[in-house]
Amino acid sequence: MRPKARSLDSVAKARLIRVGLVSIRDSRLEGWQAKQLVTEDQLSWSAWIQGFFDFDTSSDDPAKRIWVRNFQELYTRDVTVMALGDVSGCKGLDVAGGTGDYSIILSLLGAEMSCQDLSAETISGGRLSAEKAGVEIDFRQGDAQILQFDDGAFDFCITTDFVEHITIDEKRAVIAEINRVLKPGGVLVVKTPNLSYLSWVIRIKRVAAIARLRSPRIFVPHTRDNPDREHHGLTTFNELEGLLDESLFVNVERIPVRLRRQRLPGWLSRRLFGFWPLTEHIILRCNRSVFVPIGDFLQRRAEEQTAET
Repeated sequence: MRPKARSLDSVAKARLIRVGLVSIRDSRLEGWQAKQLVTEDQLSWSAWIQGFFDFDTSSDDPAKRIWVRNFQELYTRDVTVMALGDVSGCKGLDVAGGTGDYSIILSLLGAEMSCQDLSAETISGGRLSAEKAGVEIDFRQGDAQILQFDDGAFDFCITTDFVEHITIDEKRAVIAEINRVLKPGGVLVVKTPNLSYLSWVIRIKRVAAIARLRSPRIFVPHTRDNPDREHHGLTTFNELEGLLDESLFVNVERIPVRLRRQRLPGWLSRRLFGFWPLTEHIILRCNRSVFVPIGDFLQRRAEEQTAET
């Protein structure tokens, strides 16, 4: 259930002023750059799907803990899902899909979804969320390097915000498994943070820090113990395209995402659209080969027929 948009009380407003969130307006939305503010007691189980992220949750009182709705994040998710095309009536797999948030959306769009994730706890939470959403999703627990599904089982696969957590060899294994479970010609969409973009941002921040006589020892979040190394597998367009090419995917297509920031002028945001080094997220769409798997199938069939004679 969508949280009610209501005015923040005086205490919550005072907290916003104290933390410097003066540019965010509550209930006066301005396109994809809007930031809707709610307090934690307004959130439902679908808060992540709705794009809510915690901003100031230092209070013990849920009525004073502030969350912000990030429409730019929702825009990026829209672009990712729409890269799949019409999914109605199709069988899809959400690879390393966590609690199945993308699976829930795709199910509501008419797809027959499965979701595999390594965490038993996450899968349990996903089943509960699917029940609340009124959809049926086939959840499986397991490593994405060993997908628990038959060859050619799916019309499409999607994996989001996952490959930055794994090594390049693990990426190869996951992509090979996705290739196996896709039907010939099936669609794969991958979304992950763009290392090139993050590196540029860090360079700019370091220059700004030096100009302010501060330490330039600034690193990409979730790398080099900042505060952890969960994103040790951050990648680039070229590297990921190369891995897809190794697994014989075809029609590898870069999907542009518009960069929007509060201090970024609209004209510059439009000029940067499609400039890949400053595209915040990598979104790639591709297809499994048709001739390779069908050719292999015909070879096996011929060998079986020869063995029978």
